[in-house]
Amino acid sequence: MITPRVSLLCLLLASPSVSGAQIVLGASPTSGHIGAWVFDIGAQMAQPVGDFATQIDRAWGIGGTVRYRLPRARAVGIRGDLAWLNYGNERQTVPLSPTINRVNVDMNTANDIAVFSLGPEFSIPRGPVRPYVFGFAGYSYFYTETSVGDDSNDGSAFAQSTNYDDGGFSAGWGGGVRVPFVVRAAEIAIDAGGRMTRNGVRSYLRRGDIVDQPNGTFTVNPRTTTADFVQFHLAVSVAPRFR
Repeated sequence: MITPRVSLLCLLLASPSVSGAQIVLGASPTSGHIGAWVFDIGAQMAQPVGDFATQIDRAWGIGGTVRYRLPRARAVGIRGDLAWLNYGNERQTVPLSPTINRVNVDMNTANDIAVFSLGPEFSIPRGPVRPYVFGFAGYSYFYTETSVGDDSNDGSAFAQSTNYDDGGFSAGWGGGVRVPFVVRAAEIAIDAGGRMTRNGVRSYLRRGDIVDQPNGTFTVNPRTTTADFVQFHLAVSVAPRFR
């Protein structure tokens, strides 16, 4: 998935008439310096592996990273990652209640995963293409949440509830490449890569695992398997430049 920022960056690179941008591929700025903090945001796709792949096709979402590059050893850094992934939705239009059955609302049940992690990163800090590898440990949270919104307006939810959840320790490793572009105020890079996320055994729901009962209640039928997946990302990295 190509983000709007990536499209804008490509347009700038293709337009030599843009004045004052001073975009230089793979170069260092002529004045000022790039700070130690780097911020990433981009699209994510997770491909289940092992037993998890027999239950879930794939998941899509968004992720962000905060990285700190050691001032005296820019090849070494510490990174914190946060990703949100959705692997299924179930939408229905239902009456607000049995007694208010002439008012319909949109009910959506979403199956989501949140992953938080922290770990070291090792990279090649210079050059037009900069490979990197990293390891991490953290927490992964699998949850199914139902929300209700107004079907006649913008659909924003006015009530929600978590139907089922399970979380625990996660760990893994990953890598990728960055292609940097130096501009006036920051170093911007296109970041493409992936990582293996080991979650161990989790219990979770997928589409159809919540069954509504005639008496107005519902039952859940969780699945329990290993829940490992490979995450792929395409992101934009921004390192502010200081004078």
